[in-house]
Order: sequence, then C-alpha cells, then structure tokens
Amino acid sequence: MQHSKALAAFAALVLEHSSTANPQASSPATANTPSGGAAKEGDKKPEPWRLTKAAALPSWLKLSGMQRTRFESLDGQFRAANTLDDSDHQWAVRTTLRADVSLERFIATAEMWDARQYESDRGSVVDTGIVNSAEMVQLYAGYEDKDVFTGGDKASVIFGRHTMDLGNRRLVARNDFRNTTNNFLGFNARWESKSKNVLQAFFTLPTRRLPSDFDSLLDNDIELDDENRHVKFWGVYGTLAELFDKANLELYYLGIDEQDAPGLATANRAFSTVGARVVKRPAAELFDYEVEATYQFGDSRSSTTSNTDLDHKAEHVHLEAGYTFDHDWKPRGVLQFDYASGDDSPTDGENNRFDTLFGARRWEFGPTGIFGAIARSNVLTPGLRLFLQPRSDVEVMLVYRPVYLASDTDTYVPGGVRDQSGGSGDHVGDFSECRLRWHVAPGNWMLEFGVAYLAAGEFLEDAPNASGNGDTSYVYVQSLFTF
Repeated sequence: MQHSKALAAFAALVLEHSSTANPQASSPATANTPSGGAAKEGDKKPEPWRLTKAAALPSWLKLSGMQRTRFESLDGQFRAANTLDDSDHQWAVRTTLRADVSLERFIATAEMWDARQYESDRGSVVDTGIVNSAEMVQLYAGYEDKDVFTGGDKASVIFGRHTMDLGNRRLVARNDFRNTTNNFLGFNARWESKSKNVLQAFFTLPTRRLPSDFDSLLDNDIELDDENRHVKFWGVYGTLAELFDKANLELYYLGIDEQDAPGLATANRAFSTVGARVVKRPAAELFDYEVEATYQFGDSRSSTTSNTDLDHKAEHVHLEAGYTFDHDWKPRGVLQFDYASGDDSPTDGENNRFDTLFGARRWEFGPTGIFGAIARSNVLTPGLRLFLQPRSDVEVMLVYRPVYLASDTDTYVPGGVRDQSGGSGDHVGDFSECRLRWHVAPGNWMLEFGVAYLAAGEFLEDAPNASGNGDTSYVYVQSLFTF
C-alpha cells in the first residue's frame, strides 16, 4: 500500500512513546497474567492521571481534555469519477480542552476543539467533517438539581451552544471518530426519574461549521462558526426504563425547518421525524436485542441546487440480535440488519431518501474520515459482528456487511454514484473490517488500529459515473490521550 513510509514513521513514534509511558499507569504485563487471565487478588490498578487532580483545583471546577492523532490511508477510490485521487492519505489531528463549573445548582461548560488535517492536497477528501480549527463547540450555562423536591428525581436545563447524544445516536450525535462534531445553539431540558425514566426536550439552531471553501480548509484556516437563523431543529425524546424483559422503550419526535439564506443554499428541509426504539443491553450468557423504526414526513428538495419542493416520505429500520458467551475473552456475536429508504423515482413528486439528520455512523457502518463507504440513506445491509476481549486491556471487533441500494435508481450517497435507469443493479459491494484497541495506560492512553475493505459489486463497476477503480482498502492508526 502507498505511503508505507509515513505509516512506519507513525509506528516508530508509537513504540518510542510506549517505552516511556507514564510509569504509574498499568502496563499489559501488570494488568494481566501471562495467560491473559485476571490479575492477582489484591492487585490495585493506579487511577488515571487527570488534569483536575494534578492542578489541585477546587471541587466546583473540573478541567479535562483529549489529544488524538490519526493516520489514514486509502487505496482505490469508491467515490464518483471526479478530481479525487485514486489513493489518498491524511493526518487527522484533534485536541480538546473542557472546563466544567458546578456551584450549588448552577452549572456551566466551555469546551474548545481544534480539528486539523495535514498532508492533504487538491485530490483529497477535505471538508468540515475533518477541519474546524480552534472552535468553541460548547459554551453554555444552566440549572441542575439532582434531588428534585427531595424525591430522587434529577432535572436540568441549559442554554447556549452545546452538543447532544440522543438514543443510539443514529439521528443526533456528538461525533467521536469524525474529527469534528455537530453542535447546536439553544435550550435543552432534561428530567430523569428515580426509576431512570427520562424526558428530554430541546429547541436549537444548528451550528454551521466554517470555513466552507476548500482552500481555507486545506490551510486549516480559523474562522468562527455561526448559527443560521433560517435553520431550526427541535424535538422531544422519552425513555421508559426496563418496561419489559429489562428492555428500555424510547419514543421520539424531531422537527427541522431549513430555508435558503443569502449565500447559503439548502435542501429546504421542512419535515418531521417520528420513531420508536426498544433495546435490551448485552449481558453474559443472555440474548440482547435492539429494534428501531423511524418515519419522516413533510417537504424537502432533492439537493441544495434544486428549486422544486417535494413531498418527503422516508423510513428507516434497524434490527439487531446478539449473544454474549461465558468465556474469558467475553465473545459477543451480533446479527444486524439496516434499511434506509432511497428515492423511488425522480419524477413522482416525492423524495423518499432517508435523512439521517445529525447522526453518527462509525460504530455501525465502519470508519468515516477519508473512508465512510456506508451511510444511513438509500441502503439495505445485513451484517455480522464479533467482539472479543483477549486481555483486559485489548478489544477486537470483526465485521462483515454486504451492501445494497434500497432503490437501484437512486444515488449511492457516500460515493455520489447513480444510475437513474437502474440498469447497474443494486449490489454496491461487500464490506469487511477489523479493529483493535489497546489500552496502553488505561484511562489515559489508547492505541487503535483498523483495516477496512470494500469489495466492489456490480453497481460500483457498471454505473455510468463510477470511478472504475475496483476495490477500496483503508487502514488507520490512532493514538488517543485523555487527561
């Protein structure tokens, strides 16, 4: 694979740091016996190093942060034939610093992210999902009571710029693998009962990440983000805890109203999203499951360049069943199925392509970054996933997913490839992935290694605007420090 010298340099750097890691942190040798079993009784693992404790800060103030460096390399471009290079590599670097204040019932948070890329060029994938330099992603204040009316319920309300995770993060997420994150300006209120039932409501203006032009992104230019008052996003999300069979039931409504503004073209989305999710968490020697169904209705346009309003009718279904075996390696096998509708016809006055709104996809559909070969839109994909933990500080994940278009006449969204006649079939390809995480200094330093492969199907081989590059391979090495 190309760029092996850069990858080797990163590996050498990792080994150098490994030999000089924090001596107070648990090493693989002390965390496990040679056979990979549990540590001896009485062994005490050192606590992770934390900035707050090291600085001897007062109890009402907490400082924390992360530094992540990831090297990514891609060979065989699956995206539509255009100016992108057939092979690409990139260094994605993200540094965060966060301050949390808690005084009686008053709370406040300020968090800055500095997300940059290096070694990209005009043939690279560079967008606001990768670059957002020196940006305050959270800046809010609010009220929090952990014992409402002395009844054991918890309540909070915040106002300002903030991030959000809802449910399993398919529709609204604080991004993790992606180098930048979604955030919103507005209010967010949450109530949690003593029995863990939750009701959350919010009204926000989504933040528009800047800069947006390619040259500025390539240079990692600093430009403060803003909120477009022509885009409004609101919703209500409820959770009924352990309603039956120790499973949670979640119900939600989300609304978005997005209109064009001077200098900003949008898809004029004005639709509602309603859904339900039932989830039973994994446990040893037990079956777990998850079912989620979502429906969208309202108006939208087929793209940001269209001037035609269409009836928006789209749906999404996720099915999952897993089992955790009683073994030292804690193996868990999972069967999955995902369907997100695509547009049936460009001339029927409807837009049937499911919109994932502000959701994340890495944990379900593979690495994003300069890869991101599967999206929650116009897709039908069963999946098989296996999790292993051969040591207490090592985690392994193996994935296989055949990928099909839900509508063979609609666009393969991640690649921008389309055959409106449907003559190129619906088989995008077969996706496989292996990911390994090593907690070198648990709680402080983690190394992650990943390999993904998309074997091109007939659609990526025959579609009119396909790149014709065949299969796509992707590797990454990532170092994450938490402090």
